[in-house]
Amino acid sequence: MLRDVVLRGYNLYQDREVVRWRVKPRDAEIVSRTYGDLARDVSKMQKWLGTQLPRGSRIALIGENSYLWMVTWLAVASGFGVIVPIDRLLKADEVEPILGRSESVMFVYDASWHHYVSAVCDNLPYLTHRVIMDRGVMSEEVRETIEMDQSADSRLFVLDDLLSQMPDPAGEPELITPADVTDDAAILFTSGTSATSKAAILTDKSIVADIRALRGSVSFPDPLYSLSILPLHHAFENTCGFLTILTFGGTIHVFDGLRYIGKNLEEFKVHLIVAVPAILDAVYRRVMSEAAKAGQDRKLKLGMKIATALYKLGIDVRRKLMKEVLEKLGGRLQHIICGAAPVELETLKFFRAIGIEVLAGYGLTEASPVVSGGNTRVNEFGTVGQPLSGVEVAIANGGKGEGEILVRSDIVMKGYLNDPEATAEAIDQDGWLHTADIGRFTKKKSIVITGRSKSMIVLSSGKKVFPEEIEALLYRHGMVRDALVFGHQSSGGDVVITAKVVVNQEKMREELRRDPTEDEVSQALANIIAEINRGLPSFKEIRSYFYSLHDMVKTTTLKIRRGVELAAINDYFACTKATWQSLRGKNIDSIIVPGQQESLSC
Repeated sequence: MLRDVVLRGYNLYQDREVVRWRVKPRDAEIVSRTYGDLARDVSKMQKWLGTQLPRGSRIALIGENSYLWMVTWLAVASGFGVIVPIDRLLKADEVEPILGRSESVMFVYDASWHHYVSAVCDNLPYLTHRVIMDRGVMSEEVRETIEMDQSADSRLFVLDDLLSQMPDPAGEPELITPADVTDDAAILFTSGTSATSKAAILTDKSIVADIRALRGSVSFPDPLYSLSILPLHHAFENTCGFLTILTFGGTIHVFDGLRYIGKNLEEFKVHLIVAVPAILDAVYRRVMSEAAKAGQDRKLKLGMKIATALYKLGIDVRRKLMKEVLEKLGGRLQHIICGAAPVELETLKFFRAIGIEVLAGYGLTEASPVVSGGNTRVNEFGTVGQPLSGVEVAIANGGKGEGEILVRSDIVMKGYLNDPEATAEAIDQDGWLHTADIGRFTKKKSIVITGRSKSMIVLSSGKKVFPEEIEALLYRHGMVRDALVFGHQSSGGDVVITAKVVVNQEKMREELRRDPTEDEVSQALANIIAEINRGLPSFKEIRSYFYSLHDMVKTTTLKIRRGVELAAINDYFACTKATWQSLRGKNIDSIIVPGQQESLSC
């Protein structure tokens, strides 16, 4: 049970630090809490919740990665009620439908959300209680406003104050035992617009099953130090970078922000990070760039080649040869758990050459979320690893060739919130979760993801194309920072494979030693497309493409929000006389702006 994760930490690692962080990124002081503090605070919060709400209540949570966020999640999900974690980067008008659909009766949030929450309370009949997380960052002005609001609302609280005012329990803290481990523990809204996105219901049983499966697949040093980078509301970070770390008695260091990752790695000297490919690519580019500036790039590349060659012969001296590089990453970094998207082969080779294993994983919210991953025994490049211990994975076509990936295990969700039809469509009568992801097995039983059925392009000839395959080819070019491939239906009914590319201006500036012109960008992109097309069968060729200099709209795990991007593109074509030929090779920044389709008049 989830409560056992907390109590085990208390009994085995009571005085060990569980979380370390800075209140503000530039602070010199690092604040920490121990496993004993965590268990006591979870117990205190559960007791306080019991004075306000009945057990089983749904409680929404939004905020930056923080100790108080962790305490709240554990207090609610481990036995008191149902936690509803919300993406902190959602716009205010996207949060309101989540609060309404989940029927949350309490909302725990960072102080920065207070003004918005106060404004929408009247629209949310179920919401009766509000709890603010100060975290030491609240200004005096905001504190005064909240105190005034508290005088008019007896159900508005500050969590920091509540925990500091309650006495610590004597001896082992008492935690609530769930009535049934199959009861709802968390409701996670999947990507998409908050009004239409599905909400997966996870149970104590499904979450713990995934933690157990992860522990059966990997081993880490003791003590274990990790860096928390990805948002905790996301199931991947929540299970891998939070809950599983607790079961190993690890110390979680909350990072200071994306711009401080390099500094945090160097000072915290962590063994493990959980990341997405974009972060790995940034670390790789930073190391190579610094080596080039110091005139050491040739030496570094030679050292990597020697280290890799010896490693293949069974002589592992990588960390000794690459000691200087590793010191810049803290000196202890051994493993990176990576998910959300494929990792570039060049990046994988770099980390393996310097003695760091990237364990690519695969999962989905509906599976609590991790299904497979590279492990310390088998870690094949280009795959998302083997199924976790105790997780059944099958390919819908009988395991031969490509097909839909099916998952059966205790990790599978209970179902979708208030949507029995979608639940029945996702989980069949034999208990198989239909992921809508397409993949195949390697000879070593690792999984290769080849596409997603929902994004699959069906041509007028009936042939099928997975955009992820072509996007991976685009990402191999340094000029391409982001890529989105889709099928555009022309006025004649033909489906045209089209690519939107975000250009890496810095890369072009380095090569040209000046800002590139639009013609130069267009020509460079045309050369890349031509090279890719030469290696593709004719029906998969990119026939139209355009570019942008601005980042695409992304989720907090840095995945492109395909729906938002495609809506802007489709609306533009629908409201103008533009054709796919007219946009070919053009900069679209001034004419297609995702999220601002209302500016178009059809």
